Amino acid sequence: MSAPSPPPDNSLAVEAMKEENARQAQADQDAKDAAHKLELSGMRTSARNAATGSAEDYFSSQGVDPTPYEGQIASRLNDILGGISSTDENPAAAFTGAGQTIFDALTTAGQGKATRSVNAMFSPNYGETRATMNLEDAPIATYENQQYSDADAIIKNMLDRGVLTSSGYNAAKADLDSQRAGVHSKLQGIGQDLITKEQGDLNAIANKARQTAGNLGLGQAFDVNTYGTEADTSFKNFLDSLGSNIQAAAPGKLFNTAGLAAIGGAGQGAGNTAYDPNAAAGIIDDSTGADTSNKTNPNSIF
Repeated sequence: MSAPSPPPDNSLAVEAMKEENARQAQADQDAKDAAHKLELSGMRTSARNAATGSAEDYFSSQGVDPTPYEGQIASRLNDILGGISSTDENPAAAFTGAGQTIFDALTTAGQGKATRSVNAMFSPNYGETRATMNLEDAPIATYENQQYSDADAIIKNMLDRGVLTSSGYNAAKADLDSQRAGVHSKLQGIGQDLITKEQGDLNAIANKARQTAGNLGLGQAFDVNTYGTEADTSFKNFLDSLGSNIQAAAPGKLFNTAGLAAIGGAGQGAGNTAYDPNAAAGIIDDSTGADTSNKTNPNSIF
């Protein structure tokens, strides 16, 4: 009786079968992974497309037509899409609130642009920079000199009529000159009050422009030149009326001439022409003998 034959060696076949099974399992997994990857990609695309509609709806809900902003909306949504991982199981979450975010960003950008245009036109302390205090100098000088000339004419009339001698005139004129500092100070105060008011008006226009720019809604038009024109008009009107407004706010007579005749008479000293109140009052001595006692100088303040 012969010995039994050893069993056949199937180890290679078994190993090959294992390898085939492993390969098939990997292929199946790869196919599943590819399918899931494709599914996630489709979800990302769907989320991106849905976000466009959602953003447009938000713009519309704010009363703004989204059409002019399609480019900005698309650009921002694409940026969000680019940041989503290919393995993200919920890509739609990345687009949550995107419409409002884009809307707010565009609104802020518009406000910033408008504000920069305002700052370029209206510098800080715009009113004080444009309506400077020295603007009062010329109209004050004109009115002060006019008032001084009117007062000086009174004592010159006394000199011409012989009521005052040269020394008397000089004494009266010295008193008149001593009043100039007070007169100038009074006019200066009036002028500065008027200029301060104009500064406030100009600053109010600039602040109105800044507030409008800072609260500008998306899609609202803004033209800074509108406010520039308003400021120019205000300043021109101020300059045109500054002189007359200073005069209107000032007393009718800035120089006190009531006592100049007496001062001049006292300044003449003994032996000089006697003080004649009628001549000082502008009453004319008619050598023909006509009665002129009721004829007075209508311009005299005495």
